[in-house]
Order: sequence, then structure tokens, then C-alpha cells
Amino acid sequence: MNKTAGKKVSLRIVIYGAGAVGGVVGGLLALSDTPVVLIGRPNNVNAIREHGLRIVTPGVTQTIKLPVVTMPDQVDFGPTDVVFLSVKGQDTERAMRDLHAVVKDVPIFCFQNGVRNEEIVSKYYPRVHGVMVRAGSVFKQDGEVTSINDPPGRFVIGRYPMGKDKFDESIAAKLRNARYEVVVTAEIMPYKWGKLVVNLTNAIGAITNIGGEEYNRISKAVQDEGKMVLSWAGIRWIPVQEPPLLNTKGSGRLGYDPSGMPMDSTWQSLTRRQGTVETEFLNGEIVRIAQRFCKRAPINETLLRITEEMAAHHEPPGKYTPAELIRLLKLH
Repeated sequence: MNKTAGKKVSLRIVIYGAGAVGGVVGGLLALSDTPVVLIGRPNNVNAIREHGLRIVTPGVTQTIKLPVVTMPDQVDFGPTDVVFLSVKGQDTERAMRDLHAVVKDVPIFCFQNGVRNEEIVSKYYPRVHGVMVRAGSVFKQDGEVTSINDPPGRFVIGRYPMGKDKFDESIAAKLRNARYEVVVTAEIMPYKWGKLVVNLTNAIGAITNIGGEEYNRISKAVQDEGKMVLSWAGIRWIPVQEPPLLNTKGSGRLGYDPSGMPMDSTWQSLTRRQGTVETEFLNGEIVRIAQRFCKRAPINETLLRITEEMAAHHEPPGKYTPAELIRLLKLH
């Protein structure tokens, strides 16, 4: 006899990638009574094991104890588990190999920037869901994550490559309990392409370590180039502002601290001297599409090259001033 028959099944969320987004989502889910397991890098895992996960939000700072491991083979996967994948794009293939060696069929929700992660995951798993992430989450030191907005942000969720199901709604309900705004859609990829347009600017803050008028000038140029390339390919994208956020009382601009300092994912990777950045999955996407049409995207090419060189040499943010970057990009 099936012992679970007639009983309400409680999903457990396995967060694969306990950095900025994964750490904040996992912590807030755990605080809202959803079972959570984190998979993270050894130093971060050790800090969380010893001191708990410290979650800093505009209203309160909390520390929570929750299960945390360094590899998927340390998780006892069961039929009610769901994976939230929140590693950077450059780590997706390796993460899927490690996960598939342990569990052959598990729903995967890609809480990641870029548009290629879902495609990679679908080579390993049949149940793949895309997530457009719009949340100001920061991870600068092991054992601590920060959500700079209240409410913490918004997710758009749907099946990959298209469609939606009751499972999307179940996950959305859990995230709403953790105070996120969630939209479920049957066409997730146009939303993710829209977020890619926004993420093309990540490299600017990582290179200059500052905001301001010159930053905005570069930002417009790189996004205009990206939009032009997407139009060549006939790729439909939905701006991240659509539909509008219901809750708008956030403490700062999404992706930034209240002072305007860039604190997006690329900036954070350089700050932690990780040796890699996800620019290949952002600006690199525009470069590849342009090459398909035997054309170039020089602004995105240059930002890709500089950030990858900075990461390889373990350089912190701020290698060039905005004025110097404008000259390198030939925007005069």
C-alpha cells in the first residue's frame, strides 16, 4: 500500500549554488518553513555549518541553521525533491554531470542569468523550468548573504522551452510564502531574453566599480547594440518591467545598493576573486548571434574580453574608470 496516498506531499528544495541568489532564496524559504538543503562551495559550506547562514535584509538580520553540503552525492534524494539551480552559467555543465551521477530524474528550476542554461540542463533532465530572476541579492563573504530590497524581488517561472503546469504553481506558492512576487507564464524564454538585455550592463559595473552619467552612457550603448543583434535574429524579448511589480517599496534599485554602487553578479564574482565570470553567457551570447550573421558586436566583444581577462588575473572591480572604458569602447 502507498503510504503517501491521501497525504499532502511536502516538497523539499535543494538549492544547487548557495551564493547570492541561492543563499537568499534558500534562507527565506527555510524561514517560511519550506524544507531546504544547500549545496555550495567548501569555504561557504564550512562557514554555514559552523555559524549558520546569516541573512541580511533591510528590516532585520537573521541567522538560520539548515542542512548544507558540498556535492550532490551528499544529498539523499527522494521523490518530493526539487532542484533550484543557481550556479553561474559557466558551472552549469559540470553541475549537471555531478547531479546526474546521483539522481536521474528530478525537476530543475534554473534561477540563472542567460538563456543557455535551460538548454544544457535539458540534455540531462526532462523536467526543466526557466526562471527570470529580478532580485537584489549580494554574496561577498562566506556564510552571509544580503537581500537589498523589501520585498526581496520577483521571479517569472515557466516550463522550458514553453508551457506551464501545476508544478510551476506549487513552486510559485512557496516562493510567495517567502515574500517574493511570482508570475507564472507559458513563455518563459522571452522573459529570459529580456533579462539578458539588462544583464549586458553587468560587465560595466564590474570593470568601473562605479555608477553615474558615464556609466549610463555605456549602458545605453551596450544595450542598444544587443537589441539590434536580437532584431537581426528575430528573437522576441520581454522587458523585465513587464508586467509591472506589484510591490515597489524596495530599499534600492534592483541589483544595486542604495548608494548606486554596482553590485550585480559579475561585480560580485570579481570581488570574490573566483577566477571566472559569467560574461560569456551574457555579452557572449550577443557576440555569438552577431557572428551567425557574419557581423560583429564590438561593444559586447570588448566588455567580454576585459571582464574575462580581469577574472583570469583575479583582479578586483575598478580596473578602468568610466571615461577610460568609453575610450576603449570607442564611444566618443
